[in-house]
Order: sequence, then structure tokens, then C-alpha cells
Amino acid sequence: PGEDGAPSLPWLRRAALRVRDAAAGSWAITLLLLADLVTVLGAGAVWLALGGDPVVVGATAAALLAFATAMLPLIARRGPDGQPPLWPPFVLVVIPLAVLAVGLPSWGTWAVLESRPVDVSHDVDLDVTAPLVNGDTVTGSLHTDDPRPQLALTFDVAPHDPAAPVCVPGTELTVTSRTGAGKDQVRTGAPGTEFVFTLGRGAGDVELSVLLHAEQGCEVDLSVTSAYLDD
Repeated sequence: PGEDGAPSLPWLRRAALRVRDAAAGSWAITLLLLADLVTVLGAGAVWLALGGDPVVVGATAAALLAFATAMLPLIARRGPDGQPPLWPPFVLVVIPLAVLAVGLPSWGTWAVLESRPVDVSHDVDLDVTAPLVNGDTVTGSLHTDDPRPQLALTFDVAPHDPAAPVCVPGTELTVTSRTGAGKDQVRTGAPGTEFVFTLGRGAGDVELSVLLHAEQGCEVDLSVTSAYLDD
């Protein structure tokens, strides 16, 4: 350690000296405190908006700001050589840099994860009684705690009796949204077609109706192949 009890890392000491020299004067200290205040409170607001626990966010922000404030009496002191202390001004610089060093990568990771589609293939519940025949309507429902404004899903139709004549190629589905901002959107296509619906923001519960168009005498089973929520 150095004479002031601080680590004797040359690069760290040089950085602290530069900060101390630059922070000479009350205006520089005021700017450092303002930077701490803006960075900590701004990061706390973003953290809270992303679903952080208010108690944890508040306690963390308060602790950082209290720590920064505690540096002020130390900065006002003078050492035996008459020089201002070396490390307290440096701490005021480190606090916002540390917040940004942790916060920016975390925010970037969150943004990447949020941009990915959410697979809800196993969350779509079909109220169906097999077998289905021409003209039957099936209700599909979905509940999610991670709502997105768009739903894309595909269905599969298979013969109910594998030994029966093959009639799946002539089957079509008409899918209609029943809830949300995109209510009464209608999509028609063959099994395997991706049906895309606009749900609007915050639609945690989605309901669809699926109308089967098949050849007379065909008995089929309906299932969800894939379903994704996306932006």
C-alpha cells in the first residue's frame, strides 16, 4: 500500500491523481455529484420500468447516493502535505462508471432477449373433440405472462383413422381471432400455413376459432404445430 493506505497500483494511482487535479474547486465536485445523481436515479428508473423490485431498486440507489455523499467531508480535508485527499474524488467518478458498466450490458442482454419470439406452442389449448368433420369449429385459447403484439401459429391436420382414405390434402382452415385489438381478423389456408394475427399491446389472453373445411366423409384430428408471440 501507499502512504495513504491505498493500493499502490501505478495506473490506478495515476488515474486518481488526474481526477483529484481535475476536481479541484467546488464546481467540479458539484458536476461529479450531479453525474452520480443522474446516473444512479436514471439507472434506477430504467430498472424499475423493466420490472425491478421497488424495494431493491430504492435501497440500491439510496446506498449509492449515500456513499457518494459520504465522500464530501473527506474531500474537504487536507493531508499533512496540504494536498486534498486522493481517493474520495476518484470514488465519485467510479460510482457512475460502475453503474454504467453493469447497467448497459444488462440492458443490452434484456433487449436481445426481449427481441426474440416467445415460443407458446405448448400453451395453446384447443377445445376439441375428435374426430372433426367438415364444418366443425374448434376454439383455441392462450394465456401468457409475456404478451407481445403479434401471434403466429400453424396447425396440423391428420387422418383420425390412419386406415381411412387420405383426404387431408383437400382440407382448409379458417382461423378467426376473437379477442384483443385484432378481433375478427380472418385468415384462411391449408394445414401448415402460418397464420399471423395482430393482438395489440398487453394482450395476455388470446382466443381463436378454427373452422374446418374438408371433404364429405373425412374425419381428421387438429393440433398446433407451432405458435410464437413476437413484436
